[in-house]
Amino acid sequence: MSFLSPIWLIVLLFIPLYLWSARRRRWHSNGWLLVAVAMLTLALACPVISQKPITVEQAGSDVILAVDLSYSMRGTDISPSRLEAAKKLLRSVVRSNPRERFGVIGFTTSAIVLSPLTKDTELLEHLFEGLDESQIITKGTHVMSALELARKMSHATQPLVILLTDGGDEASYTKEASFIREKGLAVSVVMLASSEGSTLPTPEGGSLKDDNGHIVVSARNDAIEEIIHEGRMIEGADIGAVRSLIEESRHEDFAGSSSVMRYQELFYFPLVMALVAFIAAFTSIGKKLSRALIPLAALIGLSAEGGVLDFGYLYLAKSNYEEGNYERSAQLYGSLASPYARYNQASALYKAGKYQEALALYRSLRSDDPAFKANIFYNIGNCHIRLQAFAEAREAFLKSLTLRYTKAADQNLRAIEGVKEQQTLSVRKEKKDQFAQEENKPTGESKPSKAGGGSNMQTDMASGGGGDEGKKAQSDPRLSMSQGKAKLSSRQYELINQRSVHETKPW
Repeated sequence: MSFLSPIWLIVLLFIPLYLWSARRRRWHSNGWLLVAVAMLTLALACPVISQKPITVEQAGSDVILAVDLSYSMRGTDISPSRLEAAKKLLRSVVRSNPRERFGVIGFTTSAIVLSPLTKDTELLEHLFEGLDESQIITKGTHVMSALELARKMSHATQPLVILLTDGGDEASYTKEASFIREKGLAVSVVMLASSEGSTLPTPEGGSLKDDNGHIVVSARNDAIEEIIHEGRMIEGADIGAVRSLIEESRHEDFAGSSSVMRYQELFYFPLVMALVAFIAAFTSIGKKLSRALIPLAALIGLSAEGGVLDFGYLYLAKSNYEEGNYERSAQLYGSLASPYARYNQASALYKAGKYQEALALYRSLRSDDPAFKANIFYNIGNCHIRLQAFAEAREAFLKSLTLRYTKAADQNLRAIEGVKEQQTLSVRKEKKDQFAQEENKPTGESKPSKAGGGSNMQTDMASGGGGDEGKKAQSDPRLSMSQGKAKLSSRQYELINQRSVHETKPW
């Protein structure tokens, strides 16, 4: 059992005060009033029992966010800086559009994939937080490289591409505009610079200067409006305008499914008990019930403590999981003995980046339920992928598919087909052949918990993806998935900074 509105349980804290104020009165009246208040509080907290989740088919659009990472994005005419404003906008956009699938490109004089198309908003938020602009020294912008890479990321007919930039360096974008129309891209621009411009701070605390010793002032380049196609120009980090743009441009670029938890309402039980207790408080029925219930209450009290503690652990574990405190959630789930609690503990360890520990826990689970066992083998396969043990991952996915077919397990098996041990997966997605981003949240159970499968927990969706069909997995630098938080590798910063030496004119 769990509660949909647990905030009402705070009222129970006032019951000791009520007991103290009623200590000189007769128990049979005030005691039943106490029971009535407690039962009414429980009814308001909406107690429910989690039922078997149902699968809901969903569809959404591909949105590619291309972020200008050149040195000129350090300008402060957009507070606190152009790049910081871009990162804040990115976090808000991916958090408020759960239906879409987002891919992220970083570009300067070259472009690389920072994240393939995914619905894992938590991963994307960690990516934006971990982006260290101090390691980016490129002083130039090549928009065409970002557009070319965006077209390769998605097989959608017309994916939405949003460029977050100060306008770049070119006096004309005719070539880029022709490419956009030829390849069927819908392009919008978020202009993160002002007409007055800004100086560019240096790590030493001064301002960037050109070869002649003059202070560089970087202003917006309105020539980039030429590349806008089936989109618009958005001034500044206007989150509302970007959300509206995504909503208006929505297509069914991909399809997939997600699990939705169902609940059986129980509020009427405590409500009826509250009514009975209220009647007992003001009639002679209360005295008779009191004599009968006191021995029974003493007997029940001997076994109630464990169940109450279990509910507390489950509630705290789920709350910590939803807040992203995965290690704390794993500790709390570890205090319980049920196989579902150990499964949830393993899922929390997985999200915390502790793949070896999660793998050991998944392997220790035993069940006669084929669907549950299929989920266990699926997660074991995901752990092996994170640990780059692809042979073991293939074996686990085959076992999962033998027990129950799921699109996610099938996609993951295809994605690592032929990949050798210790080889990194390609960041480029392949059509119907990529590593699915679905990772199981804590599952529900019939005990007092809606542990992790609740409707208020976001569930990733394994779905068809974009990319170049037929390409083998390559060893291109990619987003590091073996850590608890997404951070760029030194090799990725090296690629961002290609052809950056000797460039001193970012404007």
